[in-house]
Amino acid sequence: MKRSAIDNNDYIKGSNNPFNVLAGIFASVGRTTVRTVKNLPARIRNGIKRRINEYKRRPPRKDINKVYVLVGYTTKQHIDERYNAEKMMIIIRRGLLLLIFVLLLFITINSILPYIKTDQYTQMFGISSVDEMTENDPFHGSDDETDITETTVSPEVVLPVIGPSESSSDTSN
Repeated sequence: MKRSAIDNNDYIKGSNNPFNVLAGIFASVGRTTVRTVKNLPARIRNGIKRRINEYKRRPPRKDINKVYVLVGYTTKQHIDERYNAEKMMIIIRRGLLLLIFVLLLFITINSILPYIKTDQYTQMFGISSVDEMTENDPFHGSDDETDITETTVSPEVVLPVIGPSESSSDTSN
């Protein structure tokens, strides 16, 4: 005997037996799960087909800019004007960002320089001017090789030994 909709509603709400309520909930969850699992392969197949079709219908794209497809009452000239306007806006935007960055760098350097004590750094590095630093430059540009002085390694310099030495192996025996 088949139950009517009113009987099903009473079955869930009006039942005093908690087992009947839980059985109805589990039956509903089971039916939903079975329906989802049955439809899963078809949903996956349709999703893959949809992505393939979208990829095939996409216009060819050779660079990072937008690709316009002529739709409706537009002309190629109008599209070219919009493309050129967007390109100019990108160039202007990049130029302004570069200008802002350079200005911020300039303002930061000018605001920090008065607080830096350059005497400490000249004493630390031993250089007081650029002329002093380039005074003994061997690559200064003169073709006369008499200005270049040869440097010699002093005999007091001790070079590190790489690997085991014979004396260390003799002492271990």
